[in-house]
Formats: sequence, structure tokens, C-alpha cells
Amino acid sequence: MQSHLGSGNMECKDISKHLVNQAVGAVNGLYNAKTYSKTGGTKRQSKVGFIKDEQIKFAFLSIAKKVYKGVHLDRIEDLQYGEYHPEGEYGWHQDCHIEPYKDGRIRKVSFSVFLNDDFDGGEFDLEVYSPAIEKRYETFKLKPNTALFFKSDQWHRVRPVKSGVRKSIVGWVLGKQWK
Repeated sequence: MQSHLGSGNMECKDISKHLVNQAVGAVNGLYNAKTYSKTGGTKRQSKVGFIKDEQIKFAFLSIAKKVYKGVHLDRIEDLQYGEYHPEGEYGWHQDCHIEPYKDGRIRKVSFSVFLNDDFDGGEFDLEVYSPAIEKRYETFKLKPNTALFFKSDQWHRVRPVKSGVRKSIVGWVLGKQWK
């Protein structure tokens, strides 16, 4: 896929199977993650666990810095491993927070590593077009061990899984506020 980072959108990048296996092996248990929208409907239904290993996190930070050359990125949060079982989903959301962290950093870059493709549904939608366009998003269902990098303020979602289990690793890369 062509890089669209010049316009601030997204880029796909192959991730080594060795790094992915290390990351999945470092997951510290899974728990149910269910959140609700303001209207009371389900916004997120999945199982998640975290990857806190500093070497693994540093490897993903290094990849993000290569993808976003020239952008100040200096820290990465714990990675999140997720499983979406049938009917599991995560509605439209952004990864950025309203306020910067206490140290002044913000979430600048997010990524999702697609770990498998043996499921139906569960497509990843990323809003990349202007509000003037009727369909404002692109849909992704990438091959295993491929990461989609995008700016954390972009709206995105995981559509409901119909069958199988969708597995992913997501991460959030921090830096000083945009200028």
C-alpha cells in the first residue's frame, strides 16, 4: 500500500513474525473489556491483555519512528493484545485524549497489528476523507503480521466479528504536542 503519511493518514508495514510471537508470548492474562456508548449501546466488546516488556515496546517504538520520520515520538504506552469473539466489536472512537498527559505528551500515533485472518467480519475502518465525502473511511482486513499506523486523532472502529476470533496488538506512541 502506498504511504499517505505526507497527508497525515496511514501506512501499512510488515512486522517480523519473531517480534509478533515475542509480543503475544508476553501478554499478561486476558480480561473482558466492555464499554457502552452515551446512548447505552455497546461500544466495545472484546478480551484484552497488556504487553509491558520494555524491549518489545522499544522495538515497536523504533518501527513507528521509521514510519513517521521527522515526527517527534519518544515514548510508547504498554501494548494491548485483543481478541474479538463472535459479535465482538469496537465502535467509532479516537485514541487521543482531551488533555495531554502531565508530562505534556500526547498520543500522536496509533497502530494495529493484524495477527490472523481466519475470521469473518471484524474489518477495521479508518476515517481518512473529508466530511464532504459520503463514505469517509477506508476498510482494512490485512494479512497477518501487518501493522496499520495512523494518527491517534483519526476516527476508527472494528466491525462486529461474525465467526472465528479476530486477534490484534494495538499500540499508542507519544510525543510532544503537534505544532
